[in-house]
Amino acid sequence: MGSDGGYSLTEIFAIKFVLADIVIIAALLFAGPIYAVAITVLLVISVFLVWYLTERVGSDDAESDPVREPVDPVTELQNRYAAGELSEAEFEAKLEHLLDSNERAERAGVDTRELALERER
Repeated sequence: MGSDGGYSLTEIFAIKFVLADIVIIAALLFAGPIYAVAITVLLVISVFLVWYLTERVGSDDAESDPVREPVDPVTELQNRYAAGELSEAEFEAKLEHLLDSNERAERAGVDTRELALERER
């Protein structure tokens, strides 16, 4: 079972194939080979249909998600520091580097509005 309490797509397909085998064997035993072939064809078509629909729904979800705004470098550094990926010294050094880069860009006339870094004095 999946970690969220539901079944993953792989588990659903595996269950579907096991149930399909049982149905096909039952059709062979009780109804004859023509019915077993017909059921097999229907089950194969249903597998491709489920696969197609899950792919289509997945791509629709990706298109309907709003575009995430890029996180500015300072916020990214703060998040990494809060997550414990950076020590205090590394955080301070990287922040100082970002501020210096922003100041050099402003002196060179490069647009830095998206960075919005201001050195506190």
